[in-house]
Amino acid sequence: MKSLAIVLLATCALPFPALAQQVGPATAKAETESEAAIEPSDGSDIVITGSRFGGRTRLESATPVDAISQEELQQSGRVDLIQMLKVQVPSFSSPRPLASGIGDFLQPPSLRGLGPGELLVLINGKRRHTASDLNSSNGIGRGDVSIDFNAIPSLALSRIEVLRDGAAAQYGSDAISGVINMFLDRSVGTRAQTTYLTTTEGDGDTYEASASVGVPVGAKGVFRLTAAYQDRGGTNRARPDTRQQYFGTNAAGRPVLPSGNFGSGTGLTAPAGTLDPREADFNRNSSQQGDQPNTNKQIFYNFVAEAPGNVELYWFGGYNRIDGDIQYLFRRAGQDETVRALYPDGYSPGLETRIENFSTAIGMRGSDLLGFGWDLSSVYGVSTQDLTYVNSVNVSLGAASPTSFYRNGSDFYQWTSNLDLTREIPVGDSSPLKLAFGLEHREETYRLFSGSPDGYRNGGVPILDGPNAGRPAVVGAQPGPSNGPDDRASLSRHSYALYGEVEKDLFDRMLISGAVRHEHYSDFGDTTNFKVASRLGLIGTWALRGSYNTGFRAPALAQSGYNASNTLILNGTQAIVRVAAVDTPAARLAGARDLKPETSNNVSAGTVFEVGGLTFTLDAYQIKVRDRIAISSTFQDTRLTNFLAANGQSGFAALSFLTNAVDTKTRGVDLVMNYRHTFGDESRVTGTLAGNYNKTTFDRIATAPSPIAGLGITTPLFDVTQQLRFSDSQPRDKVTLDVNYARGPFTLSVTNTRYGEVSTVAIQNRTPAQVAALIPGFDTRTIASSPGSANSDIIQTFGGKVLTDVELSWQATRALRLSAGAQNLFDVYPDENVASTVASVAAGTNGSDNAGTQPYNAISPFGFNGRSVFVRAGLNF
Repeated sequence: MKSLAIVLLATCALPFPALAQQVGPATAKAETESEAAIEPSDGSDIVITGSRFGGRTRLESATPVDAISQEELQQSGRVDLIQMLKVQVPSFSSPRPLASGIGDFLQPPSLRGLGPGELLVLINGKRRHTASDLNSSNGIGRGDVSIDFNAIPSLALSRIEVLRDGAAAQYGSDAISGVINMFLDRSVGTRAQTTYLTTTEGDGDTYEASASVGVPVGAKGVFRLTAAYQDRGGTNRARPDTRQQYFGTNAAGRPVLPSGNFGSGTGLTAPAGTLDPREADFNRNSSQQGDQPNTNKQIFYNFVAEAPGNVELYWFGGYNRIDGDIQYLFRRAGQDETVRALYPDGYSPGLETRIENFSTAIGMRGSDLLGFGWDLSSVYGVSTQDLTYVNSVNVSLGAASPTSFYRNGSDFYQWTSNLDLTREIPVGDSSPLKLAFGLEHREETYRLFSGSPDGYRNGGVPILDGPNAGRPAVVGAQPGPSNGPDDRASLSRHSYALYGEVEKDLFDRMLISGAVRHEHYSDFGDTTNFKVASRLGLIGTWALRGSYNTGFRAPALAQSGYNASNTLILNGTQAIVRVAAVDTPAARLAGARDLKPETSNNVSAGTVFEVGGLTFTLDAYQIKVRDRIAISSTFQDTRLTNFLAANGQSGFAALSFLTNAVDTKTRGVDLVMNYRHTFGDESRVTGTLAGNYNKTTFDRIATAPSPIAGLGITTPLFDVTQQLRFSDSQPRDKVTLDVNYARGPFTLSVTNTRYGEVSTVAIQNRTPAQVAALIPGFDTRTIASSPGSANSDIIQTFGGKVLTDVELSWQATRALRLSAGAQNLFDVYPDENVASTVASVAAGTNGSDNAGTQPYNAISPFGFNGRSVFVRAGLNF
């Protein structure tokens, strides 16, 4: 297969390797005819994802596929693609992470309740590379890699198709929950738009400008170039920090460490010692909770042209760069993490983030290669990340410490080449037997780089002043040490695949299809997967459909190689946690083992029908995934720290690692109803009611490794915090009602989206008195912190909410369209975290809101910015 790529590149005389996952003449024809987002006269949408044999209407497909037009994506003034998909696809979800490092800009996507790693993304039918590094935040998507949707300008797309079914037998690794296939616009003409959006709180100012130009190439070709720029301002919903900021003074006139309790600096609760006079003048609006500011520059191109012999050449790809600033939790002046000679009033460490993506795909396809349709292609993709701490300090370096440290960098390279062949064989009836088969070769490389030595080394300077003067200082940059030389990683692998597919229409009412794929990985060996699907027409337009497939997902290289320390919020307070690569000595001592691939079984059954202007689809599914990969529980125990140190691995206060922790079962149902009607005055109304319900349960939870259990540590390998992240931290139900009414040059669009409830562990190991003080007014339940313990962990549920978006558009001229509207019209916020109060402090505890500064939880499926308003102008000519 490597030789195929070499031949392709030499033939095309362009130094661009690339990828593929497409088919022969039927596919080439289907792409050519449908990439302009065809809408047949009957109102059905043609889809080609999920089959190698050309397009069918959504109702004729044997598996559920959503088709989303470019106009639908742009509705309601959204500028980022992942938020567009979240509204348009009910089974698609994504949180808005907070101070999670790179995760603030790589929001982890989820389809049908599974993780970002179980979702495959294609562009023009070709596999898209993932982001370069692992999500190690303490939220949804932890321990996984994600596609960077921010790399793709929405104006470059003609439509998106979402296959809500397992498809590993057709497309390979990762396609367990489904496939998102994005089609680049290949039309001739010019589009441009500019958008301004702001919240009604007066922050989050967002400016967007984009333009897309398509020019003809020859008789049937086109070259289309799209460029976009987005500048997003930050939002902040944090509350004043009422904690004691400075040292107190005891009766002997000596300094004492400040209390970290809610209200201890403002007289609401007791301080530690007598308050410093500066407490009265301290600006307590020092915290941040909301979207982080960033800029995003995007450029994408799409080229198709005819060549002799009825051959089509194609070339597409793009580049983007995100520059963002992340603000971490405030370090108070009296904390040991502060060098007061540099930050006399405390500080908030920041993270300057740069994310870049580059991709290029090149190929050719035709209709007659020894009687076969064919598609030969190669795709190359690169993702890089560079992270730099600013406004920081390494306390162990004392007053000479730098305030900026390069934390780490990473990159990921993916090169995939395919040859696909198709053929139709007459078998004596009105429907031929359709055959497809192909070959694939893929190479991947992941590298993780070390950071600035001053960001991880122990400078040996003790704490300079205050009650702990002379004691050992915290080592490493704030909020967590940069990567050291032992954290570096360089992993590579390659894989080969052979796959085939067959499809046949029987008796003009039954469609059957099957696919099989065998793949060999250089690091994980062999796997074979298959899929069968069928659609049976009953009466009129009523039909039944169903599928069964097996799937697999090879561990991402970053899951095997990631090694770094991160600051997380554990039990309501900050803690530095080491995520150790599975092959490191510390992880091996704790019981880590080499990762295994995830495997799955997916069964789906549904019904479809159409009556007049109404279409209806209902699909139920069950997805069993074995050996799901996750980051383990955080093992934070002096017995483990001492055990590791005794075996030559010192400095591990808290440790976790990647593991095949659980087997899960996800059951759910998707409902989609579309209605279209044109009135006598030529006005028209369209409406879509779409909903998803899913529930994930555990068939197996791995027990704690023997080295951990042997130390008497009772923390399980996959504790309740991690379990709820899989089962309850994404909405079990989501319903969208979208209504559009158009009359003359005006169009009114109203979208109501209900996000179901989500749950997470709010706070752990609290006494009965503390629980009684914390939970009034909140939807909570408790479980024993450990077997036989009187203490409890508090699990909080955040209720379902309905958000309403509205847009009014005016087609002022044939070329100019003006729009205005609001997102979250009624200013809905999620339920608040279990709060810190005077009563809770009296009982000896804060809540889960970082002593009152962080009222909202990052698992909110719609964020916590409140209402936004926007205006947009678009040109199309």
